[in-house]
Amino acid sequence: NSVLPIILDGENAWEYFPNDAYEFLDQLYKTLHEDEDIETITFSEASRAVEPVKLPKIFAGSWINHNFRIWIGHEEDNLAWDLLGSARQSLVDFERDNPEFDRSKIDAAWDQIYRAEGSDWCWWYGDEHNSDNNDAFDKIYRDHLAHVYKIIGYEIPQKLTQPIHGSSTLSFMSNPESLLTVKVDGLVSHYYEWIGGGFFDILKAGGAMHRVERLLMGIHYAYDHNRVYIRLDFVNRNGIESMGEPKAVIQLLTPAPHQVEIDLSERRISGEKNGEYQFAVDHILEVAFERMSLWEDGYGEAGLTVTLLDGDSEIESWPSGDPLELKVPEKNKEMFWPH
Repeated sequence: NSVLPIILDGENAWEYFPNDAYEFLDQLYKTLHEDEDIETITFSEASRAVEPVKLPKIFAGSWINHNFRIWIGHEEDNLAWDLLGSARQSLVDFERDNPEFDRSKIDAAWDQIYRAEGSDWCWWYGDEHNSDNNDAFDKIYRDHLAHVYKIIGYEIPQKLTQPIHGSSTLSFMSNPESLLTVKVDGLVSHYYEWIGGGFFDILKAGGAMHRVERLLMGIHYAYDHNRVYIRLDFVNRNGIESMGEPKAVIQLLTPAPHQVEIDLSERRISGEKNGEYQFAVDHILEVAFERMSLWEDGYGEAGLTVTLLDGDSEIESWPSGDPLELKVPEKNKEMFWPH
């Protein structure tokens, strides 16, 4: 017998189904249950029914880009893991050296370690994801580790009293980490559509002042074997529509420079090709360029600039200095390293 696990995402997918996918999941499980060639059982039942076989190896990776980039590599991630490792080792050493210590307190300390190990804290550390609650997540994580030291009577390390999140200067630009094929519809079609793409953070690049006056908040870019994708995020779509003649000018500086001017006054979800590129405007602006139209061999480097206009008047232009440097490697020679 063989066990084929069917593992479905516990949260993100179902909001895109009617009625939170209740009917879909009900029909899926019913179909599996009624299939004559399939026996549906739980993992506990499978562990008892099937003779285990030792695996020669396990691929180290995750469900995003097949690596651990989201959870490790960034200075904030590394600091969080280091603090957890130190707290865990302190508890291991204390338990070994104090065998008569109150067992209930030892268990309580381990409970704090497990809480710090068992949740996705490092999803929010680093510059990949942000929310209004990052500071709260940071404090809760450090509180769990601080309680370990408190329970066993150790002094709480100074580093646990200092925030992890925002502890270092973050780059305004991150490079792509995987090949992406984007549906050009002017919408973030699903949460992971642009995960693994490059990103230039306009709000950080422009500093903390006058954010309310900005209309653009970020520039994304990605590529697959055929196309290069550019995405513009608006601070407020209504702010764009309130302008007289809002236009976005996207310029790609290649051996044969490309400049595209797009009217932003209307929401147009069109997938129609316009020469060597296509675009769509809705909540965001998405533009797809054919790689062969940008470079003779379909790969190379390009400088990217984005300008927002109201008629002939420039409202804002990014980046403020040299163009963003985009690099698209030769097909099948892409190398994406976790860093």
